[in-house]
Amino acid sequence: MARRIIPVLISLVLAALGTGAIMLYLRSADDRAIEGKRARTVLVADKQIPAGTSGKLLRTKGYLRQVRMPVETLPEDALEQVTGNLDALVTTAPVQRGQLLLRAMLGNAVTNGSGLAIPAGQMAITARVKSTVFGPASLRPGARVAIFYTYTPMDERKRDVVSGAGLEKGREINSVTRLLMTDVEVISVGPAPVAGSVGAEASPGGGVQDELSVTFGLNQVDAERLAHAVALGGELNVGVLGDSSNVRPDSGVDNRSLFG
Repeated sequence: MARRIIPVLISLVLAALGTGAIMLYLRSADDRAIEGKRARTVLVADKQIPAGTSGKLLRTKGYLRQVRMPVETLPEDALEQVTGNLDALVTTAPVQRGQLLLRAMLGNAVTNGSGLAIPAGQMAITARVKSTVFGPASLRPGARVAIFYTYTPMDERKRDVVSGAGLEKGREINSVTRLLMTDVEVISVGPAPVAGSVGAEASPGGGVQDELSVTFGLNQVDAERLAHAVALGGELNVGVLGDSSNVRPDSGVDNRSLFG
């Protein structure tokens, strides 16, 4: 019996040693991969950061931690440290735990009572947008977006005229989705409140869990257009723009042209 047990124990020990060697190799391989990709030390939120938190508080109150990440995976404005010249700036929207700290998330403190850093010459206007298309995590303050509007036209001969009855649906009803405006700056993102409950957040079982409350920085004309679109009903979607995005007004798409 003892003769049979000894080889089994030796096999188990060798297997454990082999597993340990593999784990060490994989860990060193990860380190080599990061080194090969030129890693940078950047800051991430170690806990949720409220909107309006100053750069000084970010640095002194334990809101941040350092991580090493490959350079090619990082946005250009990812911060490596919060220096003294950022002390007077504030976060323009809440920053979630584990989220990268970007320079675009910091703006000048304002005294207008809104707590928002509003771009010069513009105003802040908020609207519900559908979050199921682009994903909430991809929309952050400082992003440049295109806003799309889905509506029911007056009739087939007046496709450019919104009916005013909201987004109607049915077998015989045609809807249109078109670009409303582009190159718009997002200055705040949050959960859409539940209808009838001021300030309440959408719950998983609620009716607005696929919507976000997004605040845009707009000039007067565009603010009027967005406010009017919201008043007419319909749905808003946004697309996050990249450096090479090519977005221009067109006739859009409707139920009959969806597939070309």
